[in-house]
Amino acid sequence: MRNHLLLFLAVGAITLSSCTKPQNKSTAENPSPAVSTSETSSENLKIEFSGAENFTIKNPKLKVSLYGMDEKLADAPASLITEKEFEQKSVPFTIDLPVPKDAESKINPKPAGPAKYYVTISWDSDGNGKADEKGDIFIDYDKQFPNVKLNNETQKIYLKVLK
Repeated sequence: MRNHLLLFLAVGAITLSSCTKPQNKSTAENPSPAVSTSETSSENLKIEFSGAENFTIKNPKLKVSLYGMDEKLADAPASLITEKEFEQKSVPFTIDLPVPKDAESKINPKPAGPAKYYVTISWDSDGNGKADEKGDIFIDYDKQFPNVKLNNETQKIYLKVLK
């Protein structure tokens, strides 16, 4: 199931790469590893999670991750920019994900052109001890790929229960 999901993410990223507006951000000389959310030089990415289903949440702890990639490279892997754990007891909800100001410099290989960003979640919402499996809340990739822009606008991500 995970291999299919990763394949779907890769195909979706390639397909939707022409749908995002290029970001003009400066890059650092050397890429560094993913940052912790306690880094002092950061901005917040406001993300609103919603869904059309009635969600039952037994375990409120979820992890939200931000990835970046060069939108011109189809076969390059995405790089983890940052991730943070949250607690939510109901859907819809909005979070502020701290993002380093030099997010583009965290992408490896270094983008030759504009960078593209997307978010993922990992949530054992049904409380069975295993995240991202049948019965858990997950991103609804059928509705919209979770691309985000690093600006001050609220980004909307749709959720569903994995079946």
